[in-house]
Amino acid sequence: MRKKLIALSAVALVVLAAPLANAKATVTASPTKNLPQKGAVVTFKFAKMPTKNGLYVEECMAPATKGGTPTVCDSDQSAQAWVSTVKADLAQGATSAKGKVTFKPVPYFAKGDCVHTTCVFFITNDHNAAGDKSQDQTIPFTFLNK
Repeated sequence: MRKKLIALSAVALVVLAAPLANAKATVTASPTKNLPQKGAVVTFKFAKMPTKNGLYVEECMAPATKGGTPTVCDSDQSAQAWVSTVKADLAQGATSAKGKVTFKPVPYFAKGDCVHTTCVFFITNDHNAAGDKSQDQTIPFTFLNK
């Protein structure tokens, strides 16, 4: 009887812990409206980060469909960020997700126009969980159109 209770308890712990391990990170960005076309800086805050991998943040054209994945993103390193709380990632150059992370979006990039069309900050799992789309999310932003 005791072995069954222990086994049942172990299964219950795994089932209860699974949603916590897979919870979507909370990402906020500010400011996101009417950014200046020169020198814009956006501050990100992260909570509920994945425990086994980090996240990438990229500037992209908004996806064609709501909930879709962007297909046109700025590949320039200055328009990307790698954030994590995993020690190995931090040792390899990821920015700590604890505290504020700044990002410098640009109004135009190859195949992208964020002044006259909608753009987003695209958040996705990093290379350590590349096939896992559970963290995919977008935060729309706009530049001031002079």
